[in-house]
Formats: sequence, C-alpha cells, structure tokens
Amino acid sequence: MITKFDLYSDQLHRNVMIHMYLPDDYISSQNRYPVLYMFDGHNLFFDEDATYGRSWRLLNPLYRLPQEIMVVGLECTHEGNERLSEYAPYPFYDPEYDGAFEGKGRQTMDFIVQTLKPYVDTHFPTRPERSKTWIGGSSCGGLMAIYALYAYSHVFSKAAALSPYVLPSQSSLLYHSARAHVKLPGSLYLSWGAREGNTGHEFIQETRVLTTLANILLKKGIKLQFDVQPEGEHCEAQWEALADTFLRFLLK
Repeated sequence: MITKFDLYSDQLHRNVMIHMYLPDDYISSQNRYPVLYMFDGHNLFFDEDATYGRSWRLLNPLYRLPQEIMVVGLECTHEGNERLSEYAPYPFYDPEYDGAFEGKGRQTMDFIVQTLKPYVDTHFPTRPERSKTWIGGSSCGGLMAIYALYAYSHVFSKAAALSPYVLPSQSSLLYHSARAHVKLPGSLYLSWGAREGNTGHEFIQETRVLTTLANILLKKGIKLQFDVQPEGEHCEAQWEALADTFLRFLLK
C-alpha cells in the first residue's frame, strides 16, 4: 500500500510530502522491514503524481521481491530550479539552467537523518539498524545517493545511484569523497546510459568522472556493481527497467 503525509523540515524550512510504500500486511504482521529512502518520491509509484506524467512504476518490482521492504520517498520542492539546490551536496554552476546553485544537499540529508528517519522508525515497524537502511535516487537524486553513502555512511550501508548528475559538481565530489571516512561494509549500485546527454562527449565525460569516483570508493572498501546501459536514456522508463536489478542488489 502507499501512504502520503507531510512532514515539516526545520532544515529546509518547508513541509515535505512523503510518499511511502508499506507491505500490505504490515499492521497484522509481526515482521520488521528494511527501509529504502529515495529522492523524488512523487515520481516513484503513480504516473498521475509524476512530474512528466511517467513514474518509475515501482510497485510491480517491489511485489516481485523475495523479501518485503519499505520505501520512503521524499518529494522535492517544485519552486523554479530549487530542486537542483536541495539535491546538490556542493555549490555548482550549470549554464544549461542559467545559474549558480547554492547546494543545500547537506540540509536535505540532515532532514532525512535527523527528522524523517526517526519519525519513520518510531511510527512504522522498520529495521532501523544501518545494515537495513539504504538510499537511492536518479539524476540529482543519484548524486545525493552517492553523497549519502560516503558522507552519511554511519546511517546508510547501501546506495543505488541511477544516471547521477555528476558533471557540474565533479571537482567537489571527487575531492570530498577522497577525504571522507567511510564506515564499512558499504555497497553502491551505479548505472548510467550512453544516450543520456545531448552528445556522446557527455557520456565520455560522465564515464571518466564515475570511474574515477568508483576507484576512490573501491580503495575505501566499498563494493560496487556497475550497470552501464549502451542504449540507456535519462528517463523514468529507463529507471523502471533497472528496478528489479537494483532492488535485488540492495537485498543481497
């Protein structure tokens, strides 16, 4: 089942809509469940909620899993390009969006760790321990999932980053990930596609940045699963197609 509720964020100074998937029998069952936190929660389950009219349609992959989990999706702000700032760990400039962005990713992560996760763990039958707490997202949310895995590794043990938006903040990302103290064990599912950008050159640049990042994380002891898509595009249909793979990766 899907439930939605607002939760006020002192860190972001706004109400955040939460889109949450719960196993149908979670009330009557004695089970407790791992939790996957995800960005852009409005895009996860239903087309009518999705920004571009097409969601990840994540329910069917969740039903196919051999083990039940909970998914907690936080909705981004819809004010102008503010999403880019809330889902940016570091300040960056992107000429495509004609501007410089402050980078409020730390505030967003603090909301998840200090407000959202305690609320979820208090009100629902979760497995709150680090080994059963995961994070994932696509595009800017994919960047945030990577950031969470090394900057908040005391909370999250696994991450799934699909089509991460890494080029504008690549210098900061590589610099800070190299200097982070990462709690182990940790695992990262990392996917990107050759047809995501406007040119093949962007794919080459993304591949260079992501392989450099991967080597940094591997040296720190994080396990990685690469899933490069030769025909992969930057869209919800692509991420839906990968859902069975990345969800089972998290359950390993």
